[in-house]
Amino acid sequence: MKMIKKSAIALTALSVLAGSAHADVTLYGILDLGVAELTHAGNFSSTFVTGAGPTGAGSYQKLGTTLGMMNGGEYQTRWGIKGTEDIGNGTQAFFRLESAISAANGMISTSGLAGAGLPNKSAGMVVDTSLNGQLFGRAALIGLTNNNWGTVTVGRQNSLELDIITATSGGYDPVNAQMFSPINFSGFYGGGGATDSARIDNSVKYSKNFDDFVFNAMYGFGGMAGNTSARSTGEVSFGYEGKRIGFELAAQESQDATNIFSDPSANTVGASFLNLKSFTAALRYQLVDPLKLTAGYQRIQWNTPSNPGADATLTQVYGYTINPANADTGTFLGQKTYNIYWVGAKWQATQAFRLSAGYYDAELQAGNYNTVNGFTGAGATPSHPDGSDQYFSILADYDLSKRTNFYAGVMFDKKSGGQIPGPLATTPTNFNTYGVGIVHRF
Repeated sequence: MKMIKKSAIALTALSVLAGSAHADVTLYGILDLGVAELTHAGNFSSTFVTGAGPTGAGSYQKLGTTLGMMNGGEYQTRWGIKGTEDIGNGTQAFFRLESAISAANGMISTSGLAGAGLPNKSAGMVVDTSLNGQLFGRAALIGLTNNNWGTVTVGRQNSLELDIITATSGGYDPVNAQMFSPINFSGFYGGGGATDSARIDNSVKYSKNFDDFVFNAMYGFGGMAGNTSARSTGEVSFGYEGKRIGFELAAQESQDATNIFSDPSANTVGASFLNLKSFTAALRYQLVDPLKLTAGYQRIQWNTPSNPGADATLTQVYGYTINPANADTGTFLGQKTYNIYWVGAKWQATQAFRLSAGYYDAELQAGNYNTVNGFTGAGATPSHPDGSDQYFSILADYDLSKRTNFYAGVMFDKKSGGQIPGPLATTPTNFNTYGVGIVHRF
């Protein structure tokens, strides 16, 4: 019944918008389905965004090699409504509503974490995501734009770091494919260290181009009574987007961000609260017309949250109830630092065929902090080792038309030390992904 109501709302919104005589309204989308094989994996999940997690992250059971249908191997399956209206004096009003769905079963995309935790440890691959059943989880925004003074948007929108990785100038990710790139699959990197922050609710964004130079600033309101800084996010980016060369620099600071975790109770999750600081630098260079090189660096730092008292009053996130008794729920303590590096290339071999390759390394620094998933007790900050999470990916695309393409990809992942997702003696360290699929745009 809940899904029917959401669909009815969406169809009503579309009919109203399409009936406007003064707005240019477009229905658009991408459908991406394929078959994938993953090693040291759980079962394919009917509730998780992509159906499977290629990075080995998450507390689901690592049962063995599995074969199933992936949703969005290259592009996240989505549909949306967007529109513009010329309001005069060189100014346009516009909006965008964009929903993430699973084309394999027609469901709105979620993490699948609610009801999937210990002691009923999920056999299905479920992982944290910023898409948790919202009707328009990918975007819900309205804005004004003018060539002279820039663009202002308000609502739910991508973080600036997520845009750099996936969207700006075609993405600074060398293998810009959801199931075959760790920085594209996981909102952890796009969110500057918290998957939930890959898309910012209640946010205001300002953008301005100065010829080929680009400036962006964003602020997300926390909305917490008595403390205006709690749950807030500030971001800024600056870049140059020339024809052959481009670079982007971005920084983010968030107070009391959340990471959510599985919980055995229905419609319930665990959550940990932390402060975030992150910095991203990315570079692209068109060496020759068919060959583009990209590289990037990101530094992520977790710290103890600034407003634990305000955090304790938060009882829901994404419509899920936060279980205060969940062992993962509580305040992050200490300091945890990641350094992420990537480099790669995209080669347009023919008009229809292109090949992408990338190397990624997520390095965890040794440090004193509580458990990876959150709370272990007041003042409990034991020493943790450093670790490495290295990936090598290859993706091949063949265009059947401007709207339809086939793809095939592989990703090899090797983890060590503190980056192994579980007890070092018993948890697998290699996670490989192989897949083929088809994409259609409308």
